[in-house]
Amino acid sequence: MSDFTRSYHTTIIAPVDQVFAYCRDPRHLFEGWPELEVTDVTMTPDGVGTQVHIVGRFIKGMMVEHIEREFTEFVPNERIVSKAHGKVRFAGRTMDVANGPIFTWRFAPDDGGTSLTMDVLEKDLPWWQGPLESVSALMMSKKMNGMLAAIKGGVESHSSSAA
Repeated sequence: MSDFTRSYHTTIIAPVDQVFAYCRDPRHLFEGWPELEVTDVTMTPDGVGTQVHIVGRFIKGMMVEHIEREFTEFVPNERIVSKAHGKVRFAGRTMDVANGPIFTWRFAPDDGGTSLTMDVLEKDLPWWQGPLESVSALMMSKKMNGMLAAIKGGVESHSSSAA
């Protein structure tokens, strides 16, 4: 078994505390991926335990994922970590997703703005899945960068309208 991590990055023209506050709401984290629909959000006061239900529709609706994502680590202005548990329905069959990807959003000051990095960790992959993840990472890059672009656009438009 092995792990596979891929990272994506953007710089946002806003202070870390504003970017973090925006990202505290899971709806904002996933709004840049059009195939995903956030259907339920339960936010906790301290962040840990915040939950979101996401429905993903792929291959013209032939594959549907139901994902429960939970914030498992929440360090204000530094890091949000979320784990996923889910089910995938494809070709009339439903399968549990045993090890959903772990998403980590890292926040750091960057010359008056914020450096936002999103890491996607796939844990305990069977030996044969590693090469597939390399191909998947190339295909998913556009989606992950779209998520970061939506966060950047949301924060920067909110910051400029508040100014």
